[in-house]
Amino acid sequence: MVGLNGEKMSKSLGNLVFVSKLRQEGVDPAVIRLAMLGHHYRTPWEWTDAELPAATERAERWRAAVALGAGPDAAPVLAAVRAALAEDLDSPSALAAVDAWATAALGEGGTDTSAPGLVRTTVDTLLGVRL
Repeated sequence: MVGLNGEKMSKSLGNLVFVSKLRQEGVDPAVIRLAMLGHHYRTPWEWTDAELPAATERAERWRAAVALGAGPDAAPVLAAVRAALAEDLDSPSALAAVDAWATAALGEGGTDTSAPGLVRTTVDTLLGVRL
C-alpha cells in the first residue's frame, strides 16, 4: 500500500501520483523507478515530495560512479544485488549494495576497469531502463 498525505492512494479518492504526469513534467524514468524500488513491495510507505529529489541524487551518484574509468571489484555488488532480489525481491537492499559500491568508487576509487560497466549493466537491468 502506498499512501499520500496520510491516506491510502486510491482511484476512488483521486489522490494518485501518475507516472505519465511525472514523465510529462520531465522526470527521468530511472529516477521514478529508483523512488519506487527504494521501498519493499510488502511494506506500506508514504509518497512524499522528498522521494524524487532523493532518487535523483542517487541516480546522479550512480551515474558519476559508473562513468569512472575504473572502480572497486564489481563481483561483490553483483552477488549482493542477486541475493537481495532472491530474498523476496528486497529491492531496498539491492539498491543499498549499489550505493555502497558507488560510494567506494567515488571515494576510494579502484583498479578494476571492467567494474563500472558491469555495475551499469546490473543497474540498467534492475531498473529496466538505462541509467
